[in-house]
Parts: sequence; structure tokens; C-alpha cells
Amino acid sequence: MFALRRVVFWQFFVCLSCSLLFWIFSGRNSGLSALCGGMVCAFPSLLVILMMWVTRNATASPFGIFLYEFFKVTMIIFGFLIVAMFYKNLDWLSFIISSGAVLLSHVFALASRK
Repeated sequence: MFALRRVVFWQFFVCLSCSLLFWIFSGRNSGLSALCGGMVCAFPSLLVILMMWVTRNATASPFGIFLYEFFKVTMIIFGFLIVAMFYKNLDWLSFIISSGAVLLSHVFALASRK
């Protein structure tokens, strides 16, 4: 469970870092777009960790893990659709770069392993 929390920490760290960098170098709209892209990918991971923590006494089955991951991927897809539909000033480049960086941030979590 500690490794999963470390992955979620790195996802939120990368999300905030990307949005801050885009805000500084490209403006407010790019920063908010990067924040939306990062949160679309990081928030479902946090929810899955919380669901796993709530059901920690239950036996971990492959089917349960499959359901958690299916829920996470479905939330990410719907998050992309909702942001694309309702955020009219979306800067697509910063949105995609930030979401890609957050999705790849598990590499940082594994590299920081002791």
C-alpha cells in the first residue's frame, strides 16, 4: 500500500509542477489547462487508493483489482470528455502534456524507491 501512496504523491506533484510551469511560461489559461489535465489523471488514482484502503480487510483478488483499474480508466476517459466539452478555452498542448506526464509519473515513484 505504501508504494501505491507514493505513486499518487508523485502524480499530484507532477500535476502541480506542470501546471505551475505552464502558468509561468505560457499564461493563466495554459496553467489551468495543465491543472485540469493532471487532475483528470491523478484524481481517479487517489479514489482507487481510497477504495482499496476502505476494503483492506477483504481478500485481494485479481477480479477486484481488475474492477478497480476498470473504474480508474473509465473515470479518466470521462474526465477527458467532460473537460473537453465544458472548458471552452482549453489549451490542448498543455492539457495533453500534463496528463501524459502524470500518467508516466509512476516511473518517478519506482525510481525513488528505497
